[in-house]
Amino acid sequence: MDKALPKGWAGVKMGELYYFIGGGTPSKSNSGYWNGDIPWASIKDISKNEILKETQDFISVEGLERSSANVAEIGEVIIGTRMLPGKAVVTSIKTAINQDLKIVRPKAKVLTMFTYYQFRFLRNVFEQLSFGTTVKGVTIEKLQGVDLLLPPLPEQERIVVKLDKLFAQHEKIKKALDRIPQLLKAFRQQVLTQAVTGKLTEQWREGRELEEWKEENLGNICNLKAGNFIPASEIKHEKAEGLFPCYGGNGLRGYVKSFTHVGRYSLIGRQGALCGNVHLVEGQFHATEHALVAKAHLSIDEIWLFHKLTSLKLNNYSKGVAQPGLSVMNLNSILIEVPPLEEQQEIVRRIESLFAKVDAIEASYHELKQKVDKLPQAILHKAFKGELVPQLPTDGDAKDLLDEILALKKEVKGKKR
Repeated sequence: MDKALPKGWAGVKMGELYYFIGGGTPSKSNSGYWNGDIPWASIKDISKNEILKETQDFISVEGLERSSANVAEIGEVIIGTRMLPGKAVVTSIKTAINQDLKIVRPKAKVLTMFTYYQFRFLRNVFEQLSFGTTVKGVTIEKLQGVDLLLPPLPEQERIVVKLDKLFAQHEKIKKALDRIPQLLKAFRQQVLTQAVTGKLTEQWREGRELEEWKEENLGNICNLKAGNFIPASEIKHEKAEGLFPCYGGNGLRGYVKSFTHVGRYSLIGRQGALCGNVHLVEGQFHATEHALVAKAHLSIDEIWLFHKLTSLKLNNYSKGVAQPGLSVMNLNSILIEVPPLEEQQEIVRRIESLFAKVDAIEASYHELKQKVDKLPQAILHKAFKGELVPQLPTDGDAKDLLDEILALKKEVKGKKR
């Protein structure tokens, strides 16, 4: 192993470098053990945190004394060994822990944040070492056998500083990326608003002899009718030859042997929490009684009608609380502005052109997000292979830290004698 080590680094087993201190749970039958002043951490407290600032549960002094729970001091590393094996956090509070967590205490001089980043780097290794059917866990014996590379203390400090800086930058990138889906959604909505109000084709209309937009009831531009009932037992989950798509109130439900419609239609969900959602479908398909099928009149472009229906936010017209629903009568009476057919088609062309650009941006976003999500592990890999910061001749040797551990062992043995 030594030949492959960076200068000044040492190879060591995890059990030679760290103590693992377990926890416990006070008896639930004794109410006096609970709701005290001592924070008590479990898996749920560390699951979404990197720094542990608070816990959901508290125990009393008696509960701590009468259980196997141990206390982690401020600035110590806690890891999960069950359910989230290897998940690491740094404590900013003094807290007791339960049996699914372990306190990690170095036997030699190792920086707290270096330990934290080291465990974060090895998370996949811990998951591979875990076992269990319903709930996976990793044993202390397995952890103790994991191989580590240990740099000297000065290099640990440089690694931590560099990682802190890179992860802070990474967090900023993530937050910026997380805004993109909402921005794209808002842009799509803005395009629809501009389209259905005539602003998208305002300049296009200039110099053209076109009819004015007309105010019409929805029932005058399309025919709304519910689909046909089909038993759930006849709906197949997998697509196969001879089967047709089956659409309900919330979109595609599966595949069936018969079809009710041929062509291009807008389907409106008419019942449930998602009533009012609109899907554009075409070809041969079966529409169930939970979907309203909108058949456009001859003077109406089917795709323009779909975008218009989407922009109306039809769920606002639903009735009922426990089971919201839409009635054809209410929908038919909605007043809308209708452009001439030629302008409808131009609106559709412009919407599709702009949406195609949004789709391209969205695809790039997903590709970039995948790379950004993988970045932390790539950074940690370089850090713990000795490639993130330079090794300096003044750093000394990590073997000196291991010698401290050996000296401590001898001292302990001497006291036992």
